[in-house]
Amino acid sequence: MASPPSDFSPLGPLQLSAEQVSTAADFHESYARLVLQEAESDGRPGSHALIEAASAYRLAGQWRLLVDPGRAVRGALAQAADLFTRAGLTFGAYLRASLAPRGVERSTRDNWTRRLLTQNAGRGGPDDLLDHPQQQAYLLLACAMLAGEDPAARDRLTGFATESPHRVGVVPVGSLAMPVRMFWGLALNLLEEGERSAESYAATLAELSRAYAKSVDLAMANERTWFKAAAPVDVADLDLIGATAMGVRRFGEVRMRRLLADVAGDVSAVAKVPLNIGIRVAGPPGPPEPRPPHTPPTGPGDL
Repeated sequence: MASPPSDFSPLGPLQLSAEQVSTAADFHESYARLVLQEAESDGRPGSHALIEAASAYRLAGQWRLLVDPGRAVRGALAQAADLFTRAGLTFGAYLRASLAPRGVERSTRDNWTRRLLTQNAGRGGPDDLLDHPQQQAYLLLACAMLAGEDPAARDRLTGFATESPHRVGVVPVGSLAMPVRMFWGLALNLLEEGERSAESYAATLAELSRAYAKSVDLAMANERTWFKAAAPVDVADLDLIGATAMGVRRFGEVRMRRLLADVAGDVSAVAKVPLNIGIRVAGPPGPPEPRPPHTPPTGPGDL
């Protein structure tokens, strides 16, 4: 799959230096290791320690995505995915399915699908965490991405998603606090066929990118916290980056670039940062779409 040009860098729009970013990533990785070491010295790490370490690795991976996406996916984000999964949180499944789907075995995907489809809110038990709409949304996205050419799995997931009240729900999800219905819609698009699904998917990515830009622009206004890597914002938003990577694999890079150019062509350079990172970290492309003759290649600021 073609990647953004080698000179692609999000540091310019974000007004950050590679040194600032690497320092922040190193700090969070060190803290994650410290949490695990202290927890292991007291015995087997409990869920609180696993979540604290996973969250630190997630932050480290987000920063690392800005300068070294490959290292971020293989290192800190893989660690985060493992620890979140061990703690029972479905964000781990989402990270694996969106950033490194080839490493997910079919048996694992089937277990995730079974867990999602058999959960029953309000009955208690070991899967209480899945009662929360956010947990369901992340697991549904992971399962939808991995359903691939399994018609039976896609039909079951489509039935579940279509009948769920979360399809029109407004519970906030993720760092951008967007309504759950947006993520539900992305999952349904991944499960469907046709150009309309790809168009809807791209339109949602564009809406998320605008929300991301608004959040980052507000954070950048406080220069003291921004340039110290202490702003209360996800600089590399994994919801948007992961969803973009999923769209590229499902619908093909050329098609997604074309559709994003149609619906997100007027967004700011900041808004395009997570879209371009998502394209860059995507694995093998989805169904190819031939590029029209004499069409120039797109650049990092020209989705």
